[in-house]
Amino acid sequence: MADVTLLVLGIAGMPPWGQDQIRRLAAQARRRGVALVGADTPDLLHAASAAELALFDDVVHLDVHSPQACRSWAAATRPEVDAVATVRELSVLPAAVVAEELGLCGNSPEAVSRVRNKDLCRRRLREAGFPQPLSVLCRDAEDARRFLRDTGPGPWIVKPRDGLASIGVSRIDHPDQLPGALARLAVPSGAMPSPAAATGFLMETFVTGDEYSAEGILLRGVPHVLALTRKTVTEGFISTSQQVPSGLDEATARAAGDAVARGLTAVGITHGIFHVELWVTSSGIVLGEFHCRGGGDYIHALIEHTRPGLELYGTLVDDLLGRAPEPLPASSGAARVQFLFAPPGRLRAVRGWEEVIRHPSVLAAHLHVSPGDVIARHKDSFTRSAVFVTGTERPEDIDDLVTSLAARVGFETEDTEDSTEASNDSDGTDEDESAPAPAV
Repeated sequence: MADVTLLVLGIAGMPPWGQDQIRRLAAQARRRGVALVGADTPDLLHAASAAELALFDDVVHLDVHSPQACRSWAAATRPEVDAVATVRELSVLPAAVVAEELGLCGNSPEAVSRVRNKDLCRRRLREAGFPQPLSVLCRDAEDARRFLRDTGPGPWIVKPRDGLASIGVSRIDHPDQLPGALARLAVPSGAMPSPAAATGFLMETFVTGDEYSAEGILLRGVPHVLALTRKTVTEGFISTSQQVPSGLDEATARAAGDAVARGLTAVGITHGIFHVELWVTSSGIVLGEFHCRGGGDYIHALIEHTRPGLELYGTLVDDLLGRAPEPLPASSGAARVQFLFAPPGRLRAVRGWEEVIRHPSVLAAHLHVSPGDVIARHKDSFTRSAVFVTGTERPEDIDDLVTSLAARVGFETEDTEDSTEASNDSDGTDEDESAPAPAV
């Protein structure tokens, strides 16, 4: 019989990598004798599968995206839980609020709100001496045009203040492209509860450099970088691959890890798994967006594969419960997440997928599309066609393996009126979706 209980906010309606995170969290918590209570919105719980719900001893219908609703629930019910966690970006602030209300271990709501609102995070990092792009929180187009005039000649980035998954993010190279970028901010997405422009939007000067991210965990308040991840993205900033190890030289990797650890301290994050984006530029490390939860896109699988023996979520549970953590395993091997994109049109067939998922080096895979689907232009990270995750014992083997597996998959489509229109209305800020699977 478990004598401690973990409350998990956000357990249903996840993308495949989110489902995998929840399964790993549940299994690793169970091995530590922890009971599990899951919470999610009524509509997501209603649509959840029996397998999703079976991971938990009990479930609670709760608006896990609303800090106010979660605080009121915690204050009124005083649930008998010993820790609270989430893997969902939109629930990190509600989780912090519940932990504070119940007197549990966790990040302060103030620090989490600072990280969720990118302008506040940029300001704190800048005040702490970290190089940052110029940025401003805009209320309307006139604010944005003023920023363009003051910071030209560009390029610039337009993004939601508190968004996720590349939703609403645009690069513009000329002020004439601003109206199109602002229009994309207002397009609703199933991954966001309201249009991205609802709370204002951010304008930033473009950072020239190679993109990476740092993955890790805080133990007893100390940040531990477990991996640096190299990613590739489309022109629309949608990730096409994630890989560990990053390939950075030792000195640069050490500088990146140090910057991330100091940055986490500066913004006030003290607990949990983290995912911090960064650029390696000609003048050094520039920190990007901070997330006080693990990275998406199966990044957690890369970490556990390249740290053999590590239970990432079990280590999180141990820390939240005040238990002494196990020593962190050394890193070895390599792993990559690879996304594939079907060309626009009505999908007729997918060839080679079964061969990929049967390969012994494939750790996880998911096909997001099926014959009969109409493939339009991909708008965000939730609309990619397929993904697979591979792992190798030797880093030098990963490139050839992924190239070979990606080449086995083919998407056969036929033109439709919808796909033709989607292909013809590009304004130059989105990726060319008519291309075959991306090179690796």
